[in-house]
Amino acid sequence: MDNLDNAKHDHQKNKSDIVNLVKKMFAENKWGDEQYRKILEELVQKDINLVAEVTRIIKERHD
Repeated sequence: MDNLDNAKHDHQKNKSDIVNLVKKMFAENKWGDEQYRKILEELVQKDINLVAEVTRIIKERHD
């Protein structure tokens, strides 16, 4: 796997982690719980960074 494939894979896994956490929050009626909110915020920020990395790699290949 090259860097782009790794970044795409990490992004897909992170999206799955976000979905699973949200499902767990609803299942446990923990929506709005501070602990879960912090974890969700961290995963969302990680996803923003991963998308930026994928974009950067794609741009580098087209330059």
